[in-house]
This record gives sequence, structure tokens and C-alpha cells, in this order.
Amino acid sequence: MDLNELKIFLEVYRTGTISSAAEKLNTVQSNVTARLKKLEDELNVCLFYRKSRGVEITSDGKRLLPFAKKIMSAAAEINAEFKFKPLCKGEVRIGLTDTTFAECLPSAMAAYKKKYPEVELTIKTDASSALVEDIIGYRLDGAFTGSVGGNENIESVHVCRVPAVLGGVKKEIESPSAMIVFKKGCSYRDVTEKWALSSGKQNIKIIEFSTLDGILGCVSAGLGVTCMPEKVLRKYGVPFEEIEEDFSLVETNYIYRRDVKPSAAADAFASLLRKNFLTETD
Repeated sequence: MDLNELKIFLEVYRTGTISSAAEKLNTVQSNVTARLKKLEDELNVCLFYRKSRGVEITSDGKRLLPFAKKIMSAAAEINAEFKFKPLCKGEVRIGLTDTTFAECLPSAMAAYKKKYPEVELTIKTDASSALVEDIIGYRLDGAFTGSVGGNENIESVHVCRVPAVLGGVKKEIESPSAMIVFKKGCSYRDVTEKWALSSGKQNIKIIEFSTLDGILGCVSAGLGVTCMPEKVLRKYGVPFEEIEEDFSLVETNYIYRRDVKPSAAADAFASLLRKNFLTETD
């Protein structure tokens, strides 16, 4: 059985005739008769007595009546919840890279919470590669990451490209003691390693941290260098120099699983970040 069959059943009951029900539902009488017959066959009962001037509901029809009303009422509630109020509530799980969103994330979350107070927003920060795995594993609804390469399970939408700069005190930039970076899979670690290779600075020690504060604290203390967005280094007061090479441009994409349509609430948060907090650099 489907909702249309129950809808026809209830309309025939309300109007008392096949013809009146067909007129109300904007269909032909033969369709009403066929759908009623199908419902009766599925339930193996007779729902109406056919009379010369209309129909009369049977005892089995009366048994079905309260169930049909409940089902149609629930269907109407579901439709109203998701069609007309898609952003009012629910959980949204978004992944972000710490470096790209360190400066704007608090403001973005506050703006989103103000506009959609009943949406439960969960944020996870990690390296791009880890966020991709979370998307594939259905643990995130969407994520902002670096380049993800070709993955048949992932839909990727370009957001912006931002140049990385080299952060560090002057003596470290000239002769670095270490590269202070996130774990493998971070786009800015990749840029730092490419800078070292292109500059002929081989065999530099790598120090990994899991937090942005840890990395920038060590860089500020003169313990090494790192590549980050300029706005992040400015915020933390870390000296920096520009990198001229093409590899300094770090791409940000919004990704989600190809087989799962993002919810309206997830799309709203992604749109808020793109429009208000991310800028394209060519």
C-alpha cells in the first residue's frame, strides 16, 4: 500500500461516492476504483459496499479508518518538517582544517547559531586526508579540505585558493633548524616540505604538532619554520616572508559524499563560510 491509496480511501469515506472523491482529488473515477481495489486486495478485505447511490463503509473499512488518518497525519508532519522548515533543527557535522579556519571559525559559528538556533552544529578539525576518510565513512556531512585528488565517492566544489607564506624568525628562515608542521595529510605541511626542497634545504628535521598553538608557539620561539596563511601568522604575531613559487597556493574545497545529498542545514553553514569568511586569491 502507499499514501495515495490511503488518501483515496479517506476521500471516498468523506464524500460517500466514487465520483465525488475523484472530483476532489482531480482524477478520473476509474483511477479511484482501481486504487481502492488494489488496497482491498493488499489487505484481503472489502472496505466499502457499492450501492446505487454511492458507497457505505464496511466494518473492516472502519477498522482501517483510524490507522489511515494517523498515517496521513504523520506524512503531513514529515512533509512540513523537511519541506517547509529544513533548517529548524537536527545535527550537522562539518570538518575543517585548523589552519584555514583558525581566524574565522568562532565568528562563523556564532553567526550560524544566531540564525539557526535549533541546529546542533558539530565541528571537527583535522588534516585534509583525515577529513576525507571521515566523509567516506559517513562520519561527517561535509568538510572543507585541501585538494582531494580523484575519488569516485567524493563530490568536490572549489571554494578558494589562498597563498601560504613562510613563518619564522629571520635566522630560521635563512637557515632553518626544523620544519614545524601538522601530521602528514595537511596541505600546509606539503607546502613547507616543497619549500624546503625547492630552496635546497635538505635533511631538515621535522617536528609534528597536533595543534596550531603548538606549531606557532615553537615558530615564534625560533625553533623552526612553517608555512601558513598570512592572516593566521599575522594574528599570532609571527614574522613571515612570501613564497614566490606556484606551489604556495593552497586550494580549499567543500566536499561531501556523492551518494548523500547534503542537508539544507549543512549547505547553509558551507554557504555562510564561503560568502563571509573565505576570499579567493588568484
